[in-house]
Amino acid sequence: LEKYAQSVMEAMFYTAFMLIGLGVVPSQQWVWPSWKWWKGFADGGHEVMRSDLRCYYILYIARYIQAMFSVFLEAKRKDFIEMIVHHVATVLVIYISYVYGWNRVGVVVMVLLDPADVPLHLAKLCKYTAEATGRQLWQTFADRLFEVFALVFFVTRLVMYSYVCWSAHIEATRYFPKGVPEWACVALLYTLLLLQMYWFFLIMRVALKLLRGQAAEDPRSDDEGDNKEQKKDK
Repeated sequence: LEKYAQSVMEAMFYTAFMLIGLGVVPSQQWVWPSWKWWKGFADGGHEVMRSDLRCYYILYIARYIQAMFSVFLEAKRKDFIEMIVHHVATVLVIYISYVYGWNRVGVVVMVLLDPADVPLHLAKLCKYTAEATGRQLWQTFADRLFEVFALVFFVTRLVMYSYVCWSAHIEATRYFPKGVPEWACVALLYTLLLLQMYWFFLIMRVALKLLRGQAAEDPRSDDEGDNKEQKKDK
């Protein structure tokens, strides 16, 4: 029940932030092509944001500050250290980009990181329902939602996010010289990319289980649950 409640909360959070991001970011005049993220930065003015974008920024960093502390209160997962690194890196990149005017690429990153988590937590809800009711239909929903999650994760967090990292590292240099804050943002962006690659490796392990006809399970399942299973086996 605790895991179910947590997944409900996470699904609501990620859905809400995904909808807010998709409603705010694509409407910005500079959202595409990517050279607009950087052109004119050296002349100033990039720190000026529309009120809806500023609100989105503040809500997003507040959410991750909360997540940075709540991860210590939740059941400890196998990727506990990676989650801490992810939350800290996310808070830092949002803060630095907000203060030093890299908010254009900052919000692009923010809007890319949320969509994949929606089908993930919906899949978890279906899986927990299947375990509670014993109905195979819910497990089938969970497996299909996991497949959607894997596809969205690959497109948004590996393909599109990798392009953002390239743009911040290479393309931005064509428009202004980087200082310490800018290079710090680049380093944090690559740190997040490495974490996405690690998590996608875990996702592929689950995908292989699905191909073998096994049910999809969260590869980051908490250590507490594993310990309980081991005690039952004994």
